[in-house]
Amino acid sequence: MRNSLFLLVLLMSGMVNSAEYHISDEVSVFMHSGPSNKYRIISNLPSGTMLDVLTRDEGGGYVKVRLAKGTEGWVQGKYVDKGQSLAVRLPEIEKALARSRQLTDEQGEALAGLESDLVNANNQQTQYTAEVSQLQNEVGRLKQEIGAMDETHLMGWFLRGGALVLGGLLIGLIVPHLPKRRQRNNDWF
Repeated sequence: MRNSLFLLVLLMSGMVNSAEYHISDEVSVFMHSGPSNKYRIISNLPSGTMLDVLTRDEGGGYVKVRLAKGTEGWVQGKYVDKGQSLAVRLPEIEKALARSRQLTDEQGEALAGLESDLVNANNQQTQYTAEVSQLQNEVGRLKQEIGAMDETHLMGWFLRGGALVLGGLLIGLIVPHLPKRRQRNNDWF
């Protein structure tokens, strides 16, 4: 009972410390029954084989691993890489690439539409700027005309007033020299 409990704890600790590893994508590796190549070969592991690392033998560079089907053995540590293999990640990467390409195409189309809108807006702005300049010139010309009209009206009133004064002066000088009318003698009153 005590041994089985100890074995259970040992197995559980190996599972807690294990992480997702795989055999390097470039090689096929022999799994041995012990931490060197002098031990019996248990299996030939192709590249990308998923496994859990249980312990490491720092002296010999071997790693004790467990396969998904439960087989345990030792492989050289330099051929064990952390994470998923390229064979597993490749379909996901291809899907992500396809999504990125589709997104790039959509953004390219949106960018082309925005560039077209920008060209139209720039043309419209140029047209509006020309119209504003033309209207400002027209406003300046009309202000000059109004200024000239004010001077013309002022001069006209000035001449009318001067003519009235001159006419009054002439009348005032001529009237005293006119012969006076004789008054009638009416005794009727």
